[in-house]
Amino acid sequence: MTSFAVRLTALLCMFFDHAVLALLPPRAALRAPGALSFPLYCFLLVQGFTHTRSRRHYALRLLAVAAACEIPFDLLHYGVPFCAAEQNAAFSLLLCLFMLSARERLSGCGRAVRAAVPAACCILSMLLRLSFGWLGPALVFAFFLAKGRRRPSAFSALALPLFYSLFLALAGVDPAWVRASLAAPLSALPILLYNGRPGPRGRLVTFAFCAAVPLHLAALVCLRSLRLIPPWVF
Repeated sequence: MTSFAVRLTALLCMFFDHAVLALLPPRAALRAPGALSFPLYCFLLVQGFTHTRSRRHYALRLLAVAAACEIPFDLLHYGVPFCAAEQNAAFSLLLCLFMLSARERLSGCGRAVRAAVPAACCILSMLLRLSFGWLGPALVFAFFLAKGRRRPSAFSALALPLFYSLFLALAGVDPAWVRASLAAPLSALPILLYNGRPGPRGRLVTFAFCAAVPLHLAALVCLRSLRLIPPWVF
């Protein structure tokens, strides 16, 4: 699979998850395919950090996506335009990008200092109530240490989400959602199939992928509010 194919897989899984949330009766099991999306985006973030021509522009794109998503994300998940209970996953990825930059700048420091960066980001992610909490920084750091090797990356995509599911269970999260989160380790399969090639690329492709995230959230919010699909269909 090319980077384009992995990104498309992550986008479709996310769209499916949000469509189920917006249009179907509340059944956590139906959202299981959406659990694959976040680990794949974490993997793609590391690839982007490694290969992008301008990390500054990369960070600005992530910031734009995060800001554009926040209101429709809150409307879709909580029914209000602003909610402090959770911040969308693009902010999680943005924090992870800063983590990788800080880790690189501190490459000449001791191991304790370098290890403190991802640990601090895991704690900060939970304090800021970013989506998926500590899982984002942990996954991104594990993928970064794998240095593009598929098997170690796939193992991280398998093991860390499983540990996160256990963490959710111990924290008293709804068991139905815990069971749905157990689908996340399946993200290891696209990572194993990743061939390191970019696939179709260019400014238009990048813009389309970035714009698709807030636009599909806004479209689903509108579709749900207009009640164009009556409940009896389901």
